[in-house]
Amino acid sequence: MDNRDTIIQEAVNKIFNIPSDNYIFIYTPPKVGSTTLVSSLRISLLESFRIIHIHDDIMLGVLTGIKNVTVNEIIQFLAQQGRNVYVIDVYRTPIERKMSEFFEKISIYHFNNLEMDMNKYSTKRISDRFNSLFPYLANGEHYFDKYDLESPLPFDFVNNYTLQIHNKVNYIKLRLKDAKNWGNTLSSIFKRDVVIINDYLTNDKSIAEIYNRFKTDYKLPLNYYNLIKDCEYMKFYLSDDERNSYLEQYSNRLGPEYTPYTQMEYDFYIRLCLENQFVDDIQGEHYIDEGCTCQACKIERAKLFDMLKKGIKTNKRIKHNYFLEKSQSGKSGINLIKCKLNNPLTSRIVKNRAKYGENHDMSHIINTRKL
Repeated sequence: MDNRDTIIQEAVNKIFNIPSDNYIFIYTPPKVGSTTLVSSLRISLLESFRIIHIHDDIMLGVLTGIKNVTVNEIIQFLAQQGRNVYVIDVYRTPIERKMSEFFEKISIYHFNNLEMDMNKYSTKRISDRFNSLFPYLANGEHYFDKYDLESPLPFDFVNNYTLQIHNKVNYIKLRLKDAKNWGNTLSSIFKRDVVIINDYLTNDKSIAEIYNRFKTDYKLPLNYYNLIKDCEYMKFYLSDDERNSYLEQYSNRLGPEYTPYTQMEYDFYIRLCLENQFVDDIQGEHYIDEGCTCQACKIERAKLFDMLKKGIKTNKRIKHNYFLEKSQSGKSGINLIKCKLNNPLTSRIVKNRAKYGENHDMSHIINTRKL
């Protein structure tokens, strides 16, 4: 093993506490439904796969201290060692993705306020801020920009997913609009039953009222409609009929042209938001399944999987600390072992709970810094 391989191996050891022959990298931009994928795949496949949720190299570096290795290098290294490596990305339609990214930080970042107070704001006030930022929100496409694929396969509109094998890595492209069929799609790909559980939805948050009101009242400026209409990614991932139908939704909801922030104004806005931010960017309960593989969590995960397979609705979560407290209080006969999270990205979160709060996903601190 040469020096570079040694460095990459050290990075792999930092990321994954427990080695495996099977790895899934959910390597996507934020706000495309990736949290739902993470929890669903953990509930369904964690017994056999190591699963990591990552957005970019910056996130990898901040969470693990890895500064000199990229996500792609780790993926290629594992594949060249003969491991089964899957990389999953998700496409989300552009306007909804921009809305979701904006509302993710609307209180603590854009308006420097508490979430509970955001519902008092007028949709015009929200729309003006959103429109000022529109061109800078949720840009980029990992399948084209991050994966080092010379020629991405055309999207399969019959099966509604693409599976492309390149350099021994299995690259999977899904669309959020097909999420209701993800269970069947992923079960077919992994040859195991995969159940889908919706996780981290904006409609479940305290800003749901203003979010839904905004989506109903919002008028898309004409110049933004023309910008979206020419989006190459939308042309790639939507069929002609799907694209025309999507654009038609907004052609009946157009407003006057809007002048966004210039690049200089946007850069100043970012600095000012960070300087003024007084509410910590803390998100508890980010994942329904936090990924622990101790015996207690395995037992509870199997119960949850069985409930979901039967179509039973539940608020059950896989939280190691909850089962530990339950056991210590004598309410459970489970013989717990030490928390065994499948990768230190989650382990790092557990260690920082006293500072950041229960189950906090550290990636959202990073996303704030690079909106």
